[in-house]
Amino acid sequence: MKTDPFWWDAARPEPTGTVLPDGVSDVLIIGGGYTGLSAALTLAKKGQKVTVLDAEMPGYGASGRNGGMIGNLLKPGLSGLINSYGAEKGCAIYKEALASVDFIAERINEEGIDCDLALTGRFYPAVLEKHYRRMSHDFEVRQKYLDIPEEMVGANDYGEDVDSAGYKGGLRQHHTGGLHPAKYVTGLTNAAMRAGAQIIAPLRAEEVTKKPTGFAVRTARGELAARALLIATNGYGGGLLPYIQKRVFPVGSTMIATEELSENLVASLFPTKRMITDTRKMLSYYRPSPDGRRVLLGARPTIFPATPEVQARSLKKALDQIFPALRSTAVSHVWSGNVAYDFAAMPTIGEHEGIFYAMGYCGSGVAMSGYFGHKAALKILGDPDGETAFDGLPLEDRFYYNGRPWFLPVAMMGYRVRDYFGF
Repeated sequence: MKTDPFWWDAARPEPTGTVLPDGVSDVLIIGGGYTGLSAALTLAKKGQKVTVLDAEMPGYGASGRNGGMIGNLLKPGLSGLINSYGAEKGCAIYKEALASVDFIAERINEEGIDCDLALTGRFYPAVLEKHYRRMSHDFEVRQKYLDIPEEMVGANDYGEDVDSAGYKGGLRQHHTGGLHPAKYVTGLTNAAMRAGAQIIAPLRAEEVTKKPTGFAVRTARGELAARALLIATNGYGGGLLPYIQKRVFPVGSTMIATEELSENLVASLFPTKRMITDTRKMLSYYRPSPDGRRVLLGARPTIFPATPEVQARSLKKALDQIFPALRSTAVSHVWSGNVAYDFAAMPTIGEHEGIFYAMGYCGSGVAMSGYFGHKAALKILGDPDGETAFDGLPLEDRFYYNGRPWFLPVAMMGYRVRDYFGF
């Protein structure tokens, strides 16, 4: 059983360079995932001298480890956004999430990135009747305010989405889908370098200092200077920028991939090849591999740190409950990585003391991260097209959090209890 991501079999992250740039960069980007690479591509195409630093390799973090699911549902839902910000602002925020899916598809097409993009849709199966009712309410709100190609289906009508008994129905989307995340991040890396961006990886940014003319970033191989700085580290920022460290926290997630299966078997489990995400607090997300020969499933299998073998057994048990036909199937890969949340459970983009940032995608960042990277690049350039409905939303801290998310096991234990007892 491999402990590297299944995705890396086809597109393993690679070092990109060690030579520091000459002189001062127009923009220095810390973080070589979807956000940072998308920003670099936009900036380089507009004639900027761009340097990207990554502590490992481009795509080594969540961008090369995630489930490859392209979605647009925000954690608060449209109902929650309207309750918090009013109908006009709430709808404007939600429309940004919708726009992110169109953006990623257009960028992939424009750059000729071969990443198995397939907008076959997604299905959100309801585990409990009350989940279905809640989803139906938010669906009705979306239908009232927005034109979105999706529908609610009952307990006897989701067979085209997934061959798994026991769900109470769910939400079917027709405009989202999936891709191969490691191929996508490799394609973004190549596109950014073709456009003229310099990517230095692996090289860790150790300290950021503000200067009268911009910023200095200390590394083990010397200091880099830039007129503008973008932090795009998401769940891998560490203590680099205290402002972010106190407001954004990493959350681990683990995935497994099965051994190769017959295409007919996988096709019978996912007749329309839609991505699947259930409604538990400790949710599971699963999908067919792009080649239709494996099943992949992700979740948070253990509350406390555990070995890959223990996590794989836990996830395989969950997979067997969903698909009893896979009980005799072996697991070929198990791997983990970090996503990032903030306390509002919303993606965040903005500027603090002259430093731009974009992150906090709450586990649903395949589309939004590239979109926010592009928007952050336009903000740096002072382009009005960089404006978003997320601008000005508070990025709150908590007195009890200073960079170590000690509260996550407590929260996850509570979620487990709620899932077990159905409340």
